[in-house]
Amino acid sequence: MFRNLKLEKYRSFDSYELSDLTRVNLLVGKNNCGKTSILEAVNLLVSGGSPSVIEQGADRRGEMNVREDPEPYGTQAVPDVSHLFFGRVVEPGVGLHLSSNDDTRSLSIEFADVDDVTEDADHREIDGMLSLFGEDTSDVLALVTKVDGRSSTPFLPVSEDGSVLAMPRSRRMRLKNVPAAPVVQFVTAESLYPESMRGAWDKVLADGRESDVVEALRILDGELDTIHFLTHGFFRGPSERAGVLVGLRTGQRVPLGSCGDGMRRLLALSLSVVRAADGFVLIDEIDTGLHWTAMEETWRLIVTAARRSNVQVFATTHSYDCVRGLATLVESFPDLAPEVSIQKIDRLLGQAVSLDADKIRIALAQDMEVR
Repeated sequence: MFRNLKLEKYRSFDSYELSDLTRVNLLVGKNNCGKTSILEAVNLLVSGGSPSVIEQGADRRGEMNVREDPEPYGTQAVPDVSHLFFGRVVEPGVGLHLSSNDDTRSLSIEFADVDDVTEDADHREIDGMLSLFGEDTSDVLALVTKVDGRSSTPFLPVSEDGSVLAMPRSRRMRLKNVPAAPVVQFVTAESLYPESMRGAWDKVLADGRESDVVEALRILDGELDTIHFLTHGFFRGPSERAGVLVGLRTGQRVPLGSCGDGMRRLLALSLSVVRAADGFVLIDEIDTGLHWTAMEETWRLIVTAARRSNVQVFATTHSYDCVRGLATLVESFPDLAPEVSIQKIDRLLGQAVSLDADKIRIALAQDMEVR
């Protein structure tokens, strides 16, 4: 579990630090202050700079460039990694550094000349892929990753505009020289779809924790009794939101969507925490789809489940009701209070303002603005 987190030359952060992190951390702050960037930094650090995490982050933000490649590839959308770096500068020697727990876990990503990168067997696959595109390697930079001070392979070849020219194709290449990474669940709006939740539900079934998820959903509907994911072959229809049924105590089974988006959101949250046992859950805009009256119980679900599954949670919000829900939680359940914190993000300060449970209580009692 991260007790602190430091960002250097990463996205909009020249140098920034979060301290006194707890099991469940709510990130607050103005628009464009970097809350989502911090979630992505945790994901990147935990993964050891995984190329797939870089690609997913770029796709999520729309930070993609279009390349016209020779046949059979044709036009392709590729990640533009320039946005990961402070000032968006792409040249040798420019890099970023992420670290946690006083540098016991660290990640550095830096641009270098391809000729300066030591050749090995893994790099030959990248060379072969570049040759298919007819790239002049004199114009190609190497994106080099170091985890805990040790270089990992392969490097990613990048053009002068930040476009990734080739991605490693084998899992073995992605993981060489990188410690095994904990599970990370990144919860976004897309996490609400059954296809995204089905894998998490399989994990719940394997661990025999269906009752934990059902109990969580009863926060919104006390009549809910069971959850059922339809098989791929059984349901065929145009809606991406179909494919999940909830059983009621009356004996009826109805589509999850009939219970509202709040129920869908709560199911995604509870499944993510269970699936990420001994890992991390990152939640962008945690209050989306949830009425303010459900926020205290939602926080109780998340904190209790995170403690049970040994998960660290980072979540963002703009909602005062979400903050108030966390404040009432620590007031109503003192045993959960040590597990939570609010981190107020303002990149101009250089360090997040950390509020523990006592400060959260004071803020609520004095009606202070902490967002």
